[in-house]
Amino acid sequence: MSTRSRNLLLSAAAVLFVALTASQARADIIYLPNATAPSGGVGHQPESILSVQSPGSTSNAAGGVSWNGSKDVRSGDAKNGEHTKTLSFAQAGITNAGELRIFMDTEDPDNDLTLNQLVLTAYGSNGQILFQGSLAAPIHFGNEQNGQGHGDRVFALDANQAALLQAAFAANPNLRLGLFASTSDDTGSFTNFKLGQGPAAVPEPATMLLFGSGLAGIAARARRRRSAGKAKNGGNV
Repeated sequence: MSTRSRNLLLSAAAVLFVALTASQARADIIYLPNATAPSGGVGHQPESILSVQSPGSTSNAAGGVSWNGSKDVRSGDAKNGEHTKTLSFAQAGITNAGELRIFMDTEDPDNDLTLNQLVLTAYGSNGQILFQGSLAAPIHFGNEQNGQGHGDRVFALDANQAALLQAAFAANPNLRLGLFASTSDDTGSFTNFKLGQGPAAVPEPATMLLFGSGLAGIAARARRRRSAGKAKNGGNV
């Protein structure tokens, strides 16, 4: 294969990959029901990033922490203190976005809780948003008996979103990660979230199958063009 054909093939493959990933249904943050979660907490891995608490006798909580370029900004029902703060990759003990894990640690008197929203945001040095991933739909957890410190639930980025965050990190190694969460049916209780790492993300089978099929098609087209060129020129290229 000539250098020109090879370059065309690689360029087409890159375009195909971007198109395929863009067309996939977005899951962004996915729940890992069978994953185990370490305790962690402030000063330990996984490190605390957000704590929200429903105010008074209400049953809903919504709050987050973001980065404005110079300091952390808490919002809504996010608790003050060292449990709520943005984190760099290094502070979270992460080197690969595919290994990023969000651990949800609950303490609810009724032993159940609904996680309505979970949004992970990466901020640049000036506070600009470099990446954002979110939970696709609310999840109800009906048996939250472990309580504080046990990291009851584990979440991760899907493979596509992990690749996007990894690219943002490669271009901005000092980016900071913030988190927003919204819960319900958690009267008077608080929910802590931590960031840490786990096994690398696995590419979605459908995406990889389509990507491989597309590459095969591109390669076949390049071979046909090369054969046609040889025939046109009497076998000389």
